[in-house]
Amino acid sequence: MKRHIIIHLIFLTAIATAWALVGTSEHSSRQSRTRHLTIVFLGDTLSPRLPSALFGQLDEINSEHYNRLHNKMLRSNYKPTIDYLDRYCTERRACDWCRYLLVRAVSEAALPDTQCNERIALQIFLLEQMGFDARAAQQGERLVMLLPFDGTIYERGYITIDNQRFYIFEYGSAPEGYRPILRLDTTHRRPLSIEIGAGIDSPHTTTISLPLWSNYLGRSVTVPISSARIELMRQYPTTEKVPFHRAEVPDAICDALLPMLAQQIATMSQLDAAEYLLGLVQRGFEFTSDSDLFGRHKQMTIEESLFYGRNNCKDRTLIFAWLIEELLGLSTVLIDYQVDPKIESVGHVACGVEFTQRTAGTFITYNGHRYVICDPSYVDAPVGQPMPRYSHWPMAVLEL
Repeated sequence: MKRHIIIHLIFLTAIATAWALVGTSEHSSRQSRTRHLTIVFLGDTLSPRLPSALFGQLDEINSEHYNRLHNKMLRSNYKPTIDYLDRYCTERRACDWCRYLLVRAVSEAALPDTQCNERIALQIFLLEQMGFDARAAQQGERLVMLLPFDGTIYERGYITIDNQRFYIFEYGSAPEGYRPILRLDTTHRRPLSIEIGAGIDSPHTTTISLPLWSNYLGRSVTVPISSARIELMRQYPTTEKVPFHRAEVPDAICDALLPMLAQQIATMSQLDAAEYLLGLVQRGFEFTSDSDLFGRHKQMTIEESLFYGRNNCKDRTLIFAWLIEELLGLSTVLIDYQVDPKIESVGHVACGVEFTQRTAGTFITYNGHRYVICDPSYVDAPVGQPMPRYSHWPMAVLEL
């Protein structure tokens, strides 16, 4: 939701969600006193050491006091801290949102709830040193964070600086009106990427059964799920569909499902195999709305759909497209019905498949290619049959 706000310029800023502080200790070093934190982050126990200079207090929220604290941080021996956090993120192939959450976890483990302004200042500094264009703004007696992304984030206020959206991250809600503190040199800093990639590689997995898949396939189906990625994605911001379609499907999930399905369709024709996979997705999940499951609009990754066992049209389209591409080697597109919200309260998406063999049914032509409509949410509908409720609406095509 767009927030109407007043601004001229800002500082560096950041975001993240925290995990429990298990313990802290302080000891003297030759260069400065450091604080040893122990935090649990997405199932991993981490022990970053932060110089005490990073825990300064903001007596007032203004440019002078903020700069004083920021310069104090810059003079500290902070590089080992950044190296530690960067190394963990690199080893875990963490996406940028995961890096933000880690920084927030560190700040919340280090500072109490009564020092939210100082938490923000620490998050800004750490993200800045990790290479992000983090900035800060003042709202009354509060410090808030401003972060740019390379794509659109929904359901979050933002301000525009030099044609770039900076999204607002804060503790609690605040009345409108944000005053800039300072503009720093951001030449070599970048926005956060909305790409998910691997999300996070984690050894913390659990094996779950897929009863609806088992019923359809006539055999027991289980799949390993990463609890760390499920938690990460639960907190992922509301954004566009494309990053979810480009997200990696974990190798463990591919190994558990694809060979088994390949065996099931090995003797089938191209059309029969597509029909079989379409029926699997149509009957392999219960239907749910985003608001019922998450309390907000949210796309799911393939791993999330398998974990929750419930999803809706956009999630099923993602899974069906993945199966078609991996098992049949066919190109797919997402078909987004452009409904009038005054008439249809809920939108709809389906999948288009470019068969290499002539296939009957409703189709669209996109960039000279013929895509037959397959609807993973229209239970028992065959290949080429769109949902009648939406078939008269114009369609937008999204390449997957």
